[in-house]
Amino acid sequence: MRSAVSICNKGLQFVGGSPISSLEEKTRGAELCSYLYEEVRDELLEAHHWSFATRYERLPKLPDSPPFGFEWAYQLPADCIGVRQLQDGKPFEVVERRVLYTDSNPAKAIITVRVTDPAQYPALFVEVLARKLAAELAVPLMNSTKLEQTMYRKFADAFARAAAVDGAEGVQQVDESDGWLQARTL
Repeated sequence: MRSAVSICNKGLQFVGGSPISSLEEKTRGAELCSYLYEEVRDELLEAHHWSFATRYERLPKLPDSPPFGFEWAYQLPADCIGVRQLQDGKPFEVVERRVLYTDSNPAKAIITVRVTDPAQYPALFVEVLARKLAAELAVPLMNSTKLEQTMYRKFADAFARAAAVDGAEGVQQVDESDGWLQARTL
């Protein structure tokens, strides 16, 4: 079963590090993974609007009037990492205390949430997370900037591939090999 430790071990493997059995063990690899894992995971969740981390949410209205010309203030959920859009398409602004200002009433938002259960991660996200961890581990664990550069290139390639696959979910592809369709479009 997929876990934070298995993902960290994949990242450690990419840089030639020793595997760990727990994030609490007293090895350099475990200490670095324990320090980096959640931060790197959240960075990746912020970097792309992953479908597995998407939620549609009706936001609770706050009693305070917002400043700067917006009509309403709404509280974002604690696990919200980013707001993609409001259902009605109206503009919004997110400010401190995780408050969203908008003229929408009610505010129905499409948000990216913090997913902490690795069992919910698609395989390509796991690959991206492990590649990013490897890039972050290369210098402090292996003392190699060359390895770091290589790991960042591999991370960038994996991220682009995963984001493209994730972005294509739900998109209908036209099969252009269909002879009937080709005859109709000529």
